[in-house]
Amino acid sequence: MMGNTKSVRGNKTKKTKFIIHTIFLLIFLLIITLTYFFNRTFKSKINSLLGKLPGTVGEYFTSSAGELENKDKEAYLANYYISLELAMAADKLYIIKKNDGKLYSEIIKLMNSTSSSKTEEIIKLVRSIENNSGSLSSIYNAVQNEKEGLMSYEASRLESQDLLVTISEIKERIEKDETFKEALPSIIINMSDDRITDILYYIEDSIEDKILYSLEDNKRLEIENKLLAKRTEKTKLKDLASLYEMKSVEAAAEEIGNTEQYDMDELGIIYTNLSVLKSAEILSKLDDDSFIEELYAAIRKEEELNGVKESITNHISKSMQFITEYNKKIDDLVTVYGKMNANKAAKIVEKMMANSDTVTALEIDSEPVFEISDSSIIIDVLSRMRNKTLSSIMNYIDTDKASTLTQMLVEP
Repeated sequence: MMGNTKSVRGNKTKKTKFIIHTIFLLIFLLIITLTYFFNRTFKSKINSLLGKLPGTVGEYFTSSAGELENKDKEAYLANYYISLELAMAADKLYIIKKNDGKLYSEIIKLMNSTSSSKTEEIIKLVRSIENNSGSLSSIYNAVQNEKEGLMSYEASRLESQDLLVTISEIKERIEKDETFKEALPSIIINMSDDRITDILYYIEDSIEDKILYSLEDNKRLEIENKLLAKRTEKTKLKDLASLYEMKSVEAAAEEIGNTEQYDMDELGIIYTNLSVLKSAEILSKLDDDSFIEELYAAIRKEEELNGVKESITNHISKSMQFITEYNKKIDDLVTVYGKMNANKAAKIVEKMMANSDTVTALEIDSEPVFEISDSSIIIDVLSRMRNKTLSSIMNYIDTDKASTLTQMLVEP
């Protein structure tokens, strides 16, 4: 009896375990099934995996994977069309409806789930196109609108870039891309007048002429007037550079050593047209490194826009260093001569005045731009002395030589 009881209990335990295992298996299968039907990514992976099986089973899951991929594409298209303007979406869906009515219906269903009101408006327009014999014209207009949109986008992109980058890109693409070359006038017209003027001012004459004569008469006249004004302003700044070349270093530094009278772009043009030595003498008087750095950037920008490859800023920096060191040595000599006996100093002055041979020189590209002689050194020293010290030395100099020295000291 005991044996039978144990056997019954054992069978019950096995049944219980079997039921529990079965329940867990069913739950697992239910989860897998639900995930398969409601998770597109999981379903796609399972279909791809089972599609590798041989025979009809593999074929079934392969076709299922293809159907799932098609559904994703339909969803993408639905979202795309719902994002377009009504007229453009209607034109595109009209073409789909003509070629594949079933696909059209599927896309409309998906669009409805996103925005039923907008979808309804689009459907009305599609029907209107169907009833309108001029639907070809409507499609043509849509294509033209899309083309104009691309032109507008390209214009906006080019306008938002740095001017030099934009001009460089235009030059390069004109040489390599015939389509861009033909489209350029249509792109340019979408830019602001000031931007058009800046581009045409710095670009080659042949390109400028082509763009100008592609514009309508009123627009062309307006841009031509702006170009004339820009050229006049540029000439004015070049003329100012000639005036500052003749001014004293101190006066020039007061006017073009800051941005009180001219903005940085204007200063870039002025300094580009000054001699290297004059620029260096003016900037040596300043104690504003940030101003000089910004000025250098403006000079380089002006040079690059005009196709100048080697910048004068390197020469200006070299000249500034030379002048700064020279001025320091002159200041040291002023101190030395100020402590000398006036009679002894006068004899040295007379001797140095008599020697105008070059002692040393600042050279730029192997050409001397600032030559230093004994006579120029002593004049610079005396010009920085206090009047009392200078007067004492002058008392011991020969009358004729003192007269010559006086003339040299008053020269600008």
